[in-house]
Amino acid sequence: MNLKLAKILSTIGHPLLTIPTSIIIALFNYEDFDNAAIVSILVMVCVILPLSIKMYKGSKRGTYTNFDISDKAQRQSWYIFVLFLLLIITVIFFITNQSQVVKWNALFFFLLLLISKFLNYYIKSSLHVSLNIFLTFLIIPISLMLGIIFLFFIFFISWSRIVLKRHTEKEVIYGWIVGLLIGFLSFATTF
Repeated sequence: MNLKLAKILSTIGHPLLTIPTSIIIALFNYEDFDNAAIVSILVMVCVILPLSIKMYKGSKRGTYTNFDISDKAQRQSWYIFVLFLLLIITVIFFITNQSQVVKWNALFFFLLLLISKFLNYYIKSSLHVSLNIFLTFLIIPISLMLGIIFLFFIFFISWSRIVLKRHTEKEVIYGWIVGLLIGFLSFATTF
């Protein structure tokens, strides 16, 4: 029962589901409709779609042990790919003079993954946790209650990652630390 529940919670809390959902909600709350639509499409086409395809193909070919890329060594090439995608989209946002919320959150998202990449040489911090905590800081200005509920849900995500043996408790704690640090910096800079 615990294993089945952990799989469900981990899937619901997978960053490839929570990131697009949170970004779209945030953009349509912070930006005018046209700009929110354009930025949403850019993020989906330039980051989420290529990343999803790479993860899917990698897990099917055996390049990645699983879709979560839970193997520490396998994450290094994945980090390079996602950081490249994020660098491109962040530069586009700065060149096109997007709002502070769009530009700086893209930059902080990049920074979160860059820190996680360097930490990965020592410990595989939980991206399920750190990325979702970061997203919480995008949600809180929209709805404090929704942000608190989402933060509470991250405790369940953390539990699921440990039960599924994708992470140790220490790796989940590092995920919390990185997510909180970058989330606070982002929140203080953009709101």
